[in-house]
Amino acid sequence: MKKTIVMMALMLVAYSASAQFTLGPRVALTSSSLNLKDAVTSVQEGDSEFGYQFGLFARFKVPVIGLYVQPEVLLSKVDNTLNINSQNVDLSFNRLDVPVMIGGKIGPLRINAGPSFSFLTSAESDVSGTVTDLKDNYNSTTIGYQAGIGIDILKFVLDVKYEGSLSSLGEGVPIAGTTINTDQRVSQVVFAVGFKLF
Repeated sequence: MKKTIVMMALMLVAYSASAQFTLGPRVALTSSSLNLKDAVTSVQEGDSEFGYQFGLFARFKVPVIGLYVQPEVLLSKVDNTLNINSQNVDLSFNRLDVPVMIGGKIGPLRINAGPSFSFLTSAESDVSGTVTDLKDNYNSTTIGYQAGIGIDILKFVLDVKYEGSLSSLGEGVPIAGTTINTDQRVSQVVFAVGFKLF
């Protein structure tokens, strides 16, 4: 009898675990801007630029309390523009982003927030067609936060999120013969679509 009860309990736990887990691909369009925290008269922030992300997301429902945890692993392309001494400087960043969202549902909507970890894989500047590698001048790891809302429609997962920075992307970065002595932070709005494989 005990063996039967234990087996039934294990089967129930296994079923519950599988029913509480979601995994699938995810793509996103981003609108990002490079914010200069410190005032620099010779350097001006550019307009927001579009970028993209793609990768995987997972979602684990937490029993009893009704919340979920949604980690994501995304390759990101982020473009920004600065105006230095009246000259446009195009910046391009490739990153591995790992946001970890914690959320709950209110009706059909999901509301979530959490930390976001970014690992820089490349950074370049383009000044009038001259491309310069700047990866060594930027921090390899930064920490930010995300907050947003989402909805699940059939197997599709739709999200709109805002991402801000908690740590500096770089300080004292040399571009076109000028050193930018300022705290640079990337913020972005993310429009994401995912698909539940199971």
